[in-house]
Amino acid sequence: MEHLDKKIVSLLHTVTAENTENDQSLIQDEGVNHAHGKEPFGQPLQTFMQLGGERFIFAQRHLLDERISITMPKSFRDMPMHEQRLKYPSHHRPDFIFTNDTGTINLTFKHTESPLQTEELENFTDEMAQVVKQTQKLTEWFGHEVLENEECQIGYCEFMTPVWNARVYNLSFFTVLEGRALMCTFNCTDEEMATWQPIARSMLLTLKIESERKENQPL
Repeated sequence: MEHLDKKIVSLLHTVTAENTENDQSLIQDEGVNHAHGKEPFGQPLQTFMQLGGERFIFAQRHLLDERISITMPKSFRDMPMHEQRLKYPSHHRPDFIFTNDTGTINLTFKHTESPLQTEELENFTDEMAQVVKQTQKLTEWFGHEVLENEECQIGYCEFMTPVWNARVYNLSFFTVLEGRALMCTFNCTDEEMATWQPIARSMLLTLKIESERKENQPL
């Protein structure tokens, strides 16, 4: 793939940062080196978990007409449209936006029209990393990589962006669904990052392409 679809870039801007501007002086150029190596990625998700003084129940949720599933807190609600318009003003806003009660933790999904095959995912992930570094106002870059679970390969980029007087932790991840790019993003405030970064990574690893639907649906 020589370049990313313009809609993909627009969506990336929408889901990773609100009202931020390009300023590469905030981070040192790190190229596109992959970061995590052989360190454990995330932690096992339990059905019942105590996080930040709050009790959460985690359960599998099916989306996109049950074509995908992911494990997330049952208490995460669909973001109302009036909140979506304020938080994600772009017309390329995600198909699904889940949030906590206070709106400080968000999980989004968008099945794009951009063609993507599994063998292209590594290059796609590298290009996404380049786009993030070139267009986002980053305060910290954790890395990018392609991981694999039992169901699919998943690329991700992990970084921090500033917003107002705080910072936002972003985990953008993507895979192939029916020959097109599926874009997902988790974000939370820097105050919540210590608790939610390992949880976000673990939720990423629970993403599944439902095999029966995958076999029955035309590309």
